[in-house]
Amino acid sequence: AAAGVVQQILEAERHKAEGNRHFGEGSWKKALGSYHKVFLYVNGLQMPPDRPSDSQAPSSGSQIPRDRAEEVKALKKSTRLNMAACYLKLGEPQKCIDACTAALELGSSAKAHFRRGQAYAELRNFAGAQTELERARELDPEDRGIVAEL
Repeated sequence: AAAGVVQQILEAERHKAEGNRHFGEGSWKKALGSYHKVFLYVNGLQMPPDRPSDSQAPSSGSQIPRDRAEEVKALKKSTRLNMAACYLKLGEPQKCIDACTAALELGSSAKAHFRRGQAYAELRNFAGAQTELERARELDPEDRGIVAEL
C-alpha cells in the first residue's frame, strides 16, 4: 500500500510542476487546472500519527509514510499559495483569500499574508490589507515587495 501512496505523491508533484510551467507561461487557468489535480492525489491521504505508538488502529492503506509527511504538507501549502497567485492574476480576490487561508492552516507563511493583503486591497478592504501586509512584514522583514506594498 505504501508504494501506491508514494506513487500518488509523485503524481501530485508532477501536476504541480506542470502548473508551475503553465504559470511561467502566463496561462493562469491552465495552471489552476494542474494545481487542482494535485489535491485529487493528496486529499485522500492520511498523515501518520504524531508518534508511532499512537496508532492503535492498524495503518490504513492511504497513510503517508512518516518520512514523506512534511514533504506532502509543504506540497499542499505551496500549491495553495500558487493557486492564490493565479486567482490574483485572474482578478478573483475572494478565491485568492480562501486559498491563502487554506495555506495558512498548514503553517505560517509571509507569502500567504502578503497575497491575502493584496487581495484585500483589490476588494478595497484597506484595513484588512494593512493587517495582512504588516503580518507578512513581521514574518519576513527583508522582503522588499512587502515593504513596497505597504
